[in-house]
Amino acid sequence: MNIVFIAPECFPFAKVGSLADFVAMLSKDIAQEGHNIKVFIPRYGCIDPSINHIERIPSDFKITINNSQILISVYKGILPDSFVSIYFIESQNNFSNSKEIYLSDLADDERFGFFCLSTLEIISKLNIDPDIVHLFNSRTAQIVSLLKSKNIEYTGLNKTGILFTINNSSSVKGELLAKTKSAINNSDFITATSEVYAEELIRDSYKDGFSETLVQKKGQFYGINSSLDETIYNPEIDKDIAQPYSKNYFSAGKRKCKEDLLELIEFESNSQLPLFGIVTRLSTDKGSNVLVNALPQIAHLNVLLVLLCKGDSSYEMELNKLASKYKNIKVSTAFNHILSKKIYAGSDFFICPSEQNSAGESVLAAMKYGAVPIAFNAGAIKQIIKDIYINTEGNGITYNESTKEDLFEATNRALQLYKNKEKWTLLIKNAMNFDSKEFATAKKYMKCYEHILEKRTSTSVKPELPANLYQ
Repeated sequence: MNIVFIAPECFPFAKVGSLADFVAMLSKDIAQEGHNIKVFIPRYGCIDPSINHIERIPSDFKITINNSQILISVYKGILPDSFVSIYFIESQNNFSNSKEIYLSDLADDERFGFFCLSTLEIISKLNIDPDIVHLFNSRTAQIVSLLKSKNIEYTGLNKTGILFTINNSSSVKGELLAKTKSAINNSDFITATSEVYAEELIRDSYKDGFSETLVQKKGQFYGINSSLDETIYNPEIDKDIAQPYSKNYFSAGKRKCKEDLLELIEFESNSQLPLFGIVTRLSTDKGSNVLVNALPQIAHLNVLLVLLCKGDSSYEMELNKLASKYKNIKVSTAFNHILSKKIYAGSDFFICPSEQNSAGESVLAAMKYGAVPIAFNAGAIKQIIKDIYINTEGNGITYNESTKEDLFEATNRALQLYKNKEKWTLLIKNAMNFDSKEFATAKKYMKCYEHILEKRTSTSVKPELPANLYQ
């Protein structure tokens, strides 16, 4: 199959959250099954062609928007460690003039509207002829209405199947919500980034306005759990951490990585103290308000806290104030992928306060590196973490109310485990033993693609699909 992925992010070129990792992982895994994958993202100002080994396609392209012709440049590269081609759409007035991936809602409506229009034009003019167009995130939703429009015809796209993936519904409001609902209604297939998250969307757990629209897509909406990209996140082969280690022999490696992290962030503290790591985008749906309110209490415990976070400026300001007040809190708001892995490797615990954990990829990464997760029990977390206080074979700690009191109480429970070295060692092993490859993410998506194509060409029995969440 010829498959085109269209997304606002893709690691390692542009990343704000777990979406970038998911797009990279899925494209590589499906390409390994013998399919031809091409990824399209904007060429943001943070993507330097000379550093990222991407080349400009010689021809320039023009599209017409509001009776004005706009010049587009296209760059092409290869996703590292893969055969996946990645294309970058450049316009000086929309993307390359800013290093930020997301701006204000109003600005992004215009920027990504342009991206949707120009990407389809480029796909058509390059004669890619995809069997499937797979759209990630609401910022690509407008593509569905463009492909379905009777007033516009894109060469090579008139028979293309459309799959639309929902990864974060809480930030989708106003005009973007209307575009997303339209995309859901008109796509051949819709997925969510975990089974539980899909169920929560159906039940309208987040009051985001998707439930009624999704219920009408019975048989065409599924949740598919997301696997971790172990070519990126694997302490046995990771060159970005101080010392490699495995799930069978981790004590010396974890200790060395912890010492390295403390030195890197200039923590003049005892490495015997428990270290809590946090890597997150700052927004209310990520539980940032709960985190900010709980940190003063947690800071009074005999612990160390390292935060790598970027997003809502009001939360950034509050966290920096806390770091100034408490010597055992360190905060970095300049996102750094290598530092994120050093935090996973050097931390004893990993706090994930997100209220809408659609895929749980940061938790999967932390567990892979032996950082025991403490997470709000929602979305994908329900299928990833078994609470050690409920299940003797547990691999982490969960809390059920998104409040500062519940987060603080979960932190206290973690400290009790840390004091019991036998239980603590077993808990790390259980966390590292969790294997997200069993989710078979790529194979399930391929079944969805096959189902779309067969539905368009035949009335015969459809290929087997993931478990139907409506049953």
